Amino acid sequence: MPGPGFPVANKILYKYEQDRAYRLHRQKVNASRPTVKNKQPKKYPHLILQLKKIQLEEERQAEVDHENRLLLQKMSKIMKEPALVDSWNEYHTKSLNLPQREKQLREIQMENIGLAKRLEHTRPVIRSDELEGEYQQKKYLQMLWNENSKDYDMVIPRHQRYRQLRKMKEAELAKEREEKEANGEDDKKESLPPIKKPSESQTIRYNADTYRSTRSDNGDKERKSDEGSTMDKSQFSSQVDNDAKALFKVAKDLAQPEDVFIRNLVRRTPAQRKKISERFKEMYSLDLASELRSGLGEDWDCVIEALLKSKATGSAKLLHDALEEGDYPMAVEILFTCKNTDLADLRGSFRQEYSQSIDTTINEKTEDPERSLLATLAKGDRDESNKVDESTAETDAEDLYESGDGRWSSDAGKFLKLLRTRNNKHITVVLNLYKIHNKGVEAPEDIARECSRSYAEALTALINSLHGPENHFAERLFRTMSPTNPEFVNLLVVRSEIDMPAVRKAYKKKFDAELVDDIKHKCQHTTTKVLVEIANKTPPNWPKSKTQTQKKWKGANPVPQQTKPPIKRVEPISKGPDMKHNPLGQPSMRVAADTSIQRREEEKLKQLEKEHRREEERQKKNISGTIKAANNFNPSTDCERLHDALMEDHPDEDVIIEVLTTRSNGQRQILKNKWSSKYKKHSLESRLKEKLSVDYDETIMGMMMTPSEYDVHCLHEALDGMGLSDPVLVGILCTRDAKEMKEIKDIFKKEYKKDLTEELTAHIDPDLAEFVTLLCQGDRDQGKEVNAQTARKDAEKMNKNGRVDVVDKAFRDVVLKKNHAQVKQTFEEFKQLTGSDIYQSIADTVVGETEDAYISLVKAIEDPVRFYVEKLFSSFGGIGTNEDNIIRIIISRSEIDMRDIKVEFQKRNQKSLSAMLKTDFPGDSKNMLLAILGDS
Repeated sequence: MPGPGFPVANKILYKYEQDRAYRLHRQKVNASRPTVKNKQPKKYPHLILQLKKIQLEEERQAEVDHENRLLLQKMSKIMKEPALVDSWNEYHTKSLNLPQREKQLREIQMENIGLAKRLEHTRPVIRSDELEGEYQQKKYLQMLWNENSKDYDMVIPRHQRYRQLRKMKEAELAKEREEKEANGEDDKKESLPPIKKPSESQTIRYNADTYRSTRSDNGDKERKSDEGSTMDKSQFSSQVDNDAKALFKVAKDLAQPEDVFIRNLVRRTPAQRKKISERFKEMYSLDLASELRSGLGEDWDCVIEALLKSKATGSAKLLHDALEEGDYPMAVEILFTCKNTDLADLRGSFRQEYSQSIDTTINEKTEDPERSLLATLAKGDRDESNKVDESTAETDAEDLYESGDGRWSSDAGKFLKLLRTRNNKHITVVLNLYKIHNKGVEAPEDIARECSRSYAEALTALINSLHGPENHFAERLFRTMSPTNPEFVNLLVVRSEIDMPAVRKAYKKKFDAELVDDIKHKCQHTTTKVLVEIANKTPPNWPKSKTQTQKKWKGANPVPQQTKPPIKRVEPISKGPDMKHNPLGQPSMRVAADTSIQRREEEKLKQLEKEHRREEERQKKNISGTIKAANNFNPSTDCERLHDALMEDHPDEDVIIEVLTTRSNGQRQILKNKWSSKYKKHSLESRLKEKLSVDYDETIMGMMMTPSEYDVHCLHEALDGMGLSDPVLVGILCTRDAKEMKEIKDIFKKEYKKDLTEELTAHIDPDLAEFVTLLCQGDRDQGKEVNAQTARKDAEKMNKNGRVDVVDKAFRDVVLKKNHAQVKQTFEEFKQLTGSDIYQSIADTVVGETEDAYISLVKAIEDPVRFYVEKLFSSFGGIGTNEDNIIRIIISRSEIDMRDIKVEFQKRNQKSLSAMLKTDFPGDSKNMLLAILGDS
């Protein structure tokens, strides 16, 4: 190329070369990057906090505390022990009468000792057991006299009764003789009546006008023995009398209540318990339930109330509580699992107990569409047959699919019409055909997408009841398990008369534990033995064999189970007679390839179903979270959007933040798996960390881990740092249930090869270590029910002369086992009772780091929302912003109660959490945190 000023051969080519060189030059200039990073360096906490100064202050404070402790010990010793130097002189009395007085005092003392010995060995003249026996004998004689006066219109002496019988017999013989004479029969051939065999019991029934009636006072028919003989009334009522007497002894504290309750109440049917109660009132003119309550105390109230009321009354109470609390799935389960006859009894008991009909209560307490569903179930006129017409079912499924909006919730919708007119088996077949019409999408998924949350839960409970309601009741027993919880005890007694074996099996499958073992472990109470016996009970009409279990029971219609296809085996081709005894000629035991693939697919489906159930459980707890599950979630589309956003030199942070913060954790796990299968070179988490700045690392880690995995990460980081002073660690320990804590401990041991409980309690006070160990078991009630009377009693038990003892069983039972709302109510009652705050009382009991740890733990247990608000505000203040704490709290509570935390933060600090993040949070991940809060 010629230089400047020289002529060129072709000006067009020369201009083209000049433009191309300039264009390459501009590209190089634009693509150049500085060799020295000129961004603001990251602020590290150890450069701001002045840890050495803090350490020196802590050491100085520790020395002061040590000196104060020594001084306190010395002062206590001085106050307790007598003085070594007396400040007075001892003078001996000089009295001439002193020996005589001493002699009189010794004689008085000896007489007192003799009197005490005589009183000690004296036995009472009146024997209480003999008086009790005489009292029982008198009552028994009075009972016999009352029965005689009730059963006989006129007391007939024996000789007169014999004459009447003789006259009746002669009249019968004379009548027979006249009939035979009329028929022309010979009287001489008349023989004596045949004598019955000894095995045949003979009963003479007398005329009701003169003799005892063959029916008892309450209208019950006479019972018959196995040989066919009619029992006498005294034999019929002897067992009831014995039960009533045994319960009377229990009420008077003369027998062990556990064995008597098991033998005379638990092992009886509700009808038998009703007869026992009525007989008790006849014998003693006392109410059985009231006597047992007054004799045994409040610990037995729940068991007595549950056992002595009928099955219909117990179901009516459960239904009333469910309607009061808005627990529509529970109400649907109770109404749907009742037959029409049982539903009629339930309606009568409900009206008798609450002076209001079920229909009126449903109209007052509910709104459409829940009202229509419950009203349909409460009518009690549903078809209870098992007939299914395939053509009709196909037509119903097609109509249900094509009916569109309102098919599930409208009062005139197709599903409620099916519920009114079709039987359970027919509805099950229709829903299976509906799945085929809906391209494999099951009905509950459509319901969750089209209906409100409360109605969707109620309708899903109804559909699950078609397969048996035991799963719902097993979960209910797990959540309410407490011997002092009336709902738990009442539900246990009601299901023991209906389907307790199925509930035990569902409990084992759902929670991997036996119901009886959990009751023994969690219900340390005087009634535990009785509750275990109730949980072990099998209903009298429960089927014994497997074929009988497939029959309809209590309104539930099980769906036929799909059997797995047989394993395909490779059969060799026979090529002669010797192949019969040739090992190579035998059928191969190798599983065919298509069967192996099918099994792998089934395992994948099971795993996906398990993850789906976990996501549903997490969404149930998502009461006021800022992140909800996306309705239009498509993992393939989200993967493509993230891939396009990360492929650029400057990644599109808006797209990344939008995708990650509008999907629930379960959906993010599906998205992560989809990314790994689609782009196998890098995982989604590593790709995000690579493209985004270092400030995003903690946020990305929290968003891409499962909740349990992120809890384990936070616990490990806290143990390496502040320990029990870390708010995230305290929050995890105080807000997770038993199932979540078990999963966290398993992941921690697998990840770090250490036991979480041992790591937490390694370097703390023994009493606090025991407290933390119990806290790690996660035995807390996860409900929201508050009982003011129980709170007042617990506060009185906790009160130790105006203070609280942190190692006392009463205090730990409240803090470790009650739900958060109940703990808060108990602390308020304690403050009213003693006049001092619970935290001030703890500070008066323990000192130093143990005091701070106890107060933090108790604050988190009492009110998690207020605890996190305080910790978030303190993380913004001080010398520097604690970014890690803020990130971990926001992410861990984003799907639980972050909306409540935001409201409480604004209320307490007069400034919103989002505003604090915008002004005081220095990291680049600020925008993602704002998006998590819903304020981007």
